[in-house]
Amino acid sequence: MNPARRQPQYLDLFLLTHRDAFASDSDQSARRSWWLIVGLMLLVAFFFSLILLVTSPQSLAVDVGQLEDVTGGVVPVVTFEGHDTFTNEYIYSVKVINQTGDPLVAGALFLVLSEVLDQSGKDVLGSLEVPNQDGNFGGKPYFMIPSGGLSEFPSYQESQSINVRLRSPDYVLFYPPSFHVLGIRRRATQSFETLIRQLMNDGVLSEEEAQQVLQPLDRLSL
Repeated sequence: MNPARRQPQYLDLFLLTHRDAFASDSDQSARRSWWLIVGLMLLVAFFFSLILLVTSPQSLAVDVGQLEDVTGGVVPVVTFEGHDTFTNEYIYSVKVINQTGDPLVAGALFLVLSEVLDQSGKDVLGSLEVPNQDGNFGGKPYFMIPSGGLSEFPSYQESQSINVRLRSPDYVLFYPPSFHVLGIRRRATQSFETLIRQLMNDGVLSEEEAQQVLQPLDRLSL
């Protein structure tokens, strides 16, 4: 037997003897890669869910109580528009001025009718009808401020006006209504952007995956 030919035979024997170990390492590596891909997909889906929660008016309309009270920074301006003597309905035009110093997420800004005082100083909101309210939060009617086709409501800008109709079945005289304003500051979405970019820098997300997650936030900054 030629000794030169025995070396590959020993190599073949070694590979045959340890093939289960090699296959096991390969399977473990494949499983790790598969779970990493699944984990990244779940992470991207999680961030998309967070972003949709911040940017979707439909989601926010379901639970207005999750929004920030920005009253004081966002100032309502109430203008009396008219009175229907037949129905005793008072119509007010209301717009808001963003004085927070931060842009606000458009489509996620709400006026909550907080109180209506009669001439004696008593709150008579509970006895009034509000026929055009968009919803009710904590027993208070609220109205969604239109976005005007914009992705954000810039700082130191006025919103579009909305009409608020108040009907008094008991023909009670009252002062102009008072409002609270609920919304989301644009800076609240920036924390998501910072975290996603940090994950990309750490190698957890690829640049392409990070860009896909950041696309909704990029649209907000246009």
